[in-house]
Amino acid sequence: MDIKYIINYFAHASVKFTDVFIKRMEPGEIDVGRTTAPEKCGLVVPLAGSAIFSLNGTPYVLEPGMIVHAGPHMSIEVEATGHKVWEYAVIHYNLPIEEAILFPLAEQDFLIHTGYNPQIINDVQQLIESYLFPGNMAIVKSKTLFMNLLEHILIAAKMQVLNSDSELMERALQYIHENYAEQLSVSNIAHEFGIERRRFAYLFEQHTGMNPSTYITEYRIRRAKDLLEYGVIPINEISESVGYVDCFYFSRVFKKCTGLSPSAYRKVKMEETNYI
Repeated sequence: MDIKYIINYFAHASVKFTDVFIKRMEPGEIDVGRTTAPEKCGLVVPLAGSAIFSLNGTPYVLEPGMIVHAGPHMSIEVEATGHKVWEYAVIHYNLPIEEAILFPLAEQDFLIHTGYNPQIINDVQQLIESYLFPGNMAIVKSKTLFMNLLEHILIAAKMQVLNSDSELMERALQYIHENYAEQLSVSNIAHEFGIERRRFAYLFEQHTGMNPSTYITEYRIRRAKDLLEYGVIPINEISESVGYVDCFYFSRVFKKCTGLSPSAYRKVKMEETNYI
């Protein structure tokens, strides 16, 4: 589930906190034959241990750092795995009936990957403590803590995506640096990394400040400049070595980027060397 859709949902839906509880299971214990509340949505927040948490037959491998959203009246099956006690919190909320049609995510199950985040666990513990107290002020505090928890979950999830995208773009840069002499295109690089072309171009520009085509050109010209400083290498060979089969096209691109033709650039650099 794309985090931007989840953020949009919680930003605009009239979500209202209703209740929270904690459940613990011993390693190897299995819980079956139950369903989620018929008129409530929920967030399953792992606090310790690990489990396979299935909703309507879809299994989610959960541990702290992975939160699953559940819709109303879904079948549940939980199997505690590993060697530690499986402990998790279920936080229920609802929204007006008329909004269920506008926000279909309310009825769906999906995973939110936040990474291990002590702030989220602390928020859950505070929410549980507040919910156990009677009185209107405790209700107000619980509402506030619930919204704070949502904010921290969404921020952490967005940071996970940004960090993942950043790592991917670093790999894309390395790929360009290693293959700039080949016939590169934005499409084939995007395909190499399994990303749709427009999505790749967007992420690349967010990461580098340049669109991929411009970056490839700039990198090739930079490499060509290095080679032109050695007067013994023919310009047509330099052209091919930086990914341009057509030497005349290479010359046009080089001049557009530097203001000089390759031969003029070489002459200037040779004169500078002689002067020094």
